[in-house]
Amino acid sequence: MNDPHGPAGGASGEHPDRDPERIPTQAELDAEDLAEMARSSRDREQSALYPSRPGDPGPPPAALALHARVAWWGAAVVGLVLAVYGFLNLGAITDDLRERLLEGVRTDPANSAPEAQVDALAGFFPPFMLLMIVVVLAIEYPLLIAAATHHSRNCRNFFVAMVVVHLLCIPIGVDLLFRYPDIPSAMVVLSYLQFALVLVAALLTLRRSVNRWLPESTRMRPSRMLRGR
Repeated sequence: MNDPHGPAGGASGEHPDRDPERIPTQAELDAEDLAEMARSSRDREQSALYPSRPGDPGPPPAALALHARVAWWGAAVVGLVLAVYGFLNLGAITDDLRERLLEGVRTDPANSAPEAQVDALAGFFPPFMLLMIVVVLAIEYPLLIAAATHHSRNCRNFFVAMVVVHLLCIPIGVDLLFRYPDIPSAMVVLSYLQFALVLVAALLTLRRSVNRWLPESTRMRPSRMLRGR
């Protein structure tokens, strides 16, 4: 007679490893623990890299929704005044810049543009820089609005980056466009007023209340990505 408890696992033919009453070995328990730890670690890293957004962040703080916009609108009005004045007096500004470039050629030819390019440079830079006043403002405003309406930290960060570019361009624009004896000094004053207002708008979007309201940063962390591999 065949032994019902032989190697075949009884009349049912069940493999011994599939016996529900079998006690797992210590090696199997350790492997399960390690697998669970690996899954938990991956879940934590994914949660840190891509945190979930809150369902209802509430209304945006006044620093972002109101105060920064008021400061930016003040800067925009000043910028439009500068642009309109510049285009209305474009001929005089171009002539003044041409004279400055020619003076540089005469006094320091080694560090000046070639005389043949003076007319081209004087004719290009004033209208280009006046147009850029409007273009930069047109880029900044949608980013500022989107940061509040779409609860977007990235839009806030892009707005601040554009403001930094704007602030770097203002002193150069003042020197090339308005710092001439026949141009009213009020244009220089207005230019730096715009500088101050744009800076205030950016600083208001960086206030602690705004940072708490905005979602957590989703920037990629290379070190965590490498550890997760």
